Amino acid sequence: MKETLRIRPCKKGDGKFVIRWLTNERMMRMWCRDSFSFPLTEEQMNGYYEKFEDNQYSWGFTALNDSGVPVGSFQMSRVDYEAESVHLGFIVIDPEQRGKGLGHEMVTMAIRYGVEILGMKRITLNVFDSNKGAIRCYEKAGFVNEKRGDDDFSFENEVWSYSVMAYTVTD
Repeated sequence: MKETLRIRPCKKGDGKFVIRWLTNERMMRMWCRDSFSFPLTEEQMNGYYEKFEDNQYSWGFTALNDSGVPVGSFQMSRVDYEAESVHLGFIVIDPEQRGKGLGHEMVTMAIRYGVEILGMKRITLNVFDSNKGAIRCYEKAGFVNEKRGDDDFSFENEVWSYSVMAYTVTD
């Protein structure tokens, strides 16, 4: 039987799960570029969640499994009510749960929230071009590659380019 996924607003205690999921620096950088220092700490994650309380244009969400245990996380930010757009970011699924369709389900739920609850017509996200699994997940959810990002990211001896992908509501 397929597991049911639920999303709810994030809570500070959710950070300990994200810390467990991002076990190496490469994985963490794929998630956040240079927004956090490695290794992630509860203090960093608590600060991340606290910022949502003061920002009316940004929210964090946690995806829960059937038992109510966090298995994923994402952020909606850069809300523009006039342009009816929102940006999806900091998307992560528990590595032990990958390959089960939970990433696709979580992203689909984020789209539904953005469109049905927030009334957005456009949802964007950034993804590193080397993150092929994430790209497939986003394409399956209806995102299309819109343009190449203009500020590559250096990690160790690699340079990571990224793409801006968009989901657009069609009438």
